[in-house]
Amino acid sequence: MKKFLSVLLLVLSFVIAVMALYEFSGKTMGAITYMCGMIGGMSLGIIKLLSKNAALNSYKRELEKEAISSDESSAKVKVLESKIEVLEKALENALKGK
Repeated sequence: MKKFLSVLLLVLSFVIAVMALYEFSGKTMGAITYMCGMIGGMSLGIIKLLSKNAALNSYKRELEKEAISSDESSAKVKVLESKIEVLEKALENALKGK
């Protein structure tokens, strides 16, 4: 889609350059220029929107990766805490047995 819009902008630029070489009536030239400007403006807007959406999606993926890694870290901490509790209880039982 982005490539298509870029090609469209190049074609519109070429049409405007060719129009500058030939003489058209005022109304025809104005209509052609207006249509090229409208299509070019919409194309630029769409290209900008697509690039912003791509950047937003990559940022969302990055945030999801960070959230997953923090969830994994908190799960590891909980496992270690439970292991420490088990070892403390075993130590207490061993000290009481002596």
